[in-house]
Amino acid sequence: MSSSGGSSSAERDLRLDFFRGVALFSIFIDHVDWNSILAQFTLRSLGFFDAAEVFIFISGYTAGMVYGRAIERQGLLRAGMRIYHRVWQLYVAHVFLFMQFMATVAYLVDPLNNPIYAEEFRAVDFLKEPGVAVIKALTLQFQPEFMDILPLYIALLAALPFVLAGFRLWPAGVLAASFGLWCAVQLNKSIVLAAYPGPNRVWFFNPFGWQALFFLGAWCGWRGFKEGIPWLTNRWLFRLAAVSALAGFLVRFSWTLHWLFDRFPALFTKALGSLLSKTDLSPLRFVNLLVLAVLVARLIPPQAKFLAGRAAQPFIICGRHSLHVFCLGILLSTIGRLVINEFLGGALLQSAVSAVGIAIMIGTAALMDWFNAGQSPSGPRVMRASPTGGGV
Repeated sequence: MSSSGGSSSAERDLRLDFFRGVALFSIFIDHVDWNSILAQFTLRSLGFFDAAEVFIFISGYTAGMVYGRAIERQGLLRAGMRIYHRVWQLYVAHVFLFMQFMATVAYLVDPLNNPIYAEEFRAVDFLKEPGVAVIKALTLQFQPEFMDILPLYIALLAALPFVLAGFRLWPAGVLAASFGLWCAVQLNKSIVLAAYPGPNRVWFFNPFGWQALFFLGAWCGWRGFKEGIPWLTNRWLFRLAAVSALAGFLVRFSWTLHWLFDRFPALFTKALGSLLSKTDLSPLRFVNLLVLAVLVARLIPPQAKFLAGRAAQPFIICGRHSLHVFCLGILLSTIGRLVINEFLGGALLQSAVSAVGIAIMIGTAALMDWFNAGQSPSGPRVMRASPTGGGV
């Protein structure tokens, strides 16, 4: 996210926490009700991507920056051990979240007398054969509703030590291989990972496609702390990114207006509909996210004044504790969707459920900040980058 290196590399880039917080709130609102009014104005309203792309790119950037620095200071072996320690933390969090999620759905299906909920949350197979489903969940093959992004991140982070080692030897070759694999996925839809239950179920987030976004983010983070990314200051690149981002926004916003007022034309829906695969990270989603990242890096410096303002703090605090807030948001969105469905909620109830959920997420993150302040003499605004306090 920085166009230059220097001493700032030793500090925590609050832009990462801020936009990670924005992504967390967007994920929660989209999960509560994809068709709510609020959901029309989350990150997906900015272009052909949504919060998932933002989250994976920022996670890759943070991992490349933090663990790239660790390799320089401690060597590849010790840094690799730190990465796999983080992978283990994520895996444990995923398993715990899976059990909480399934317990919530299984407990509420009968009292609410609505078996459709089991299908909606993809919990039918767990209720039919819980023993098999749990084993498949432990191997990341069973991914119920909302439970598909953590397995993706676990798989990508597990490959990161090899990628960072490659960056030290031949970064252009590693990026070319990553891009080549992404291209192969776009051309051959059989390059997938199988999921449970088979035989046709696959990972919703295809790691062979999404790895390109994550590892490009990792390269930007690794390159940024080492020597900066000078081409971010190129005026022609900035202009091209601005035009591309504006075009994507206008087309996507026309879809939002059409949803609100059906007489308003939705531009290029038929032409672009087949080009927006989220599973394989389609070119439109990939490029649109990257051009917006270029704009953010150019227009919002790490020391931007608004990041120190009160309005930004809820986003920054949640972004700082993203793993905990993400897991909490998954459970809250599950309960929130059930509440809305049971009470046939309109816009008012949808907004109220979203507001209450976000308030709980902010309160939990603030409580963690307060607790950490009591454990560290540097207080809750410590600026040193942390491989565990940051990205999911």
